[in-house]
Amino acid sequence: MKYLTLAARLFIGALFVYASIYKLTNPAEFAVSIRNYLIVPPEWSNFIALTLPWVEIAAGVFLILGVQTKPSALLTTCMLGIFLAALVYAFSIGLDIDCGCFSSGGASSGKIGLYHLTRDSALFLTSLFILLADKGDFSLPRLTSARSA
Repeated sequence: MKYLTLAARLFIGALFVYASIYKLTNPAEFAVSIRNYLIVPPEWSNFIALTLPWVEIAAGVFLILGVQTKPSALLTTCMLGIFLAALVYAFSIGLDIDCGCFSSGGASSGKIGLYHLTRDSALFLTSLFILLADKGDFSLPRLTSARSA
């Protein structure tokens, strides 16, 4: 079980770091992705576009290193739950938008579909698994405390 939680932690952590890179380097395009969902007031999209990628990268790095794993997994699970809810909303009203997860929201690759919903549901469940099952094995704090003992 500890190897499965480690694999899940590394996967979700790496995914969050990867997803944040485009958003960090293209905040204006990410703000467009946020506005495309029609969920938050447009004036909030710039603030969210500037802050959310930093939260994503921090949570991802913390999961990879095993630092503050439970709070990090709680954060990624909550973010994935919100992202999934936004996708469900966009799908239910038939928005023709790119999800904005890993690329620009300016260029649509088609409507959000079952693939996106299935993918984000699986990611949400994986993050929830980390939150519930991780016992701190293979974490940086545990490895450093073992060496000092």
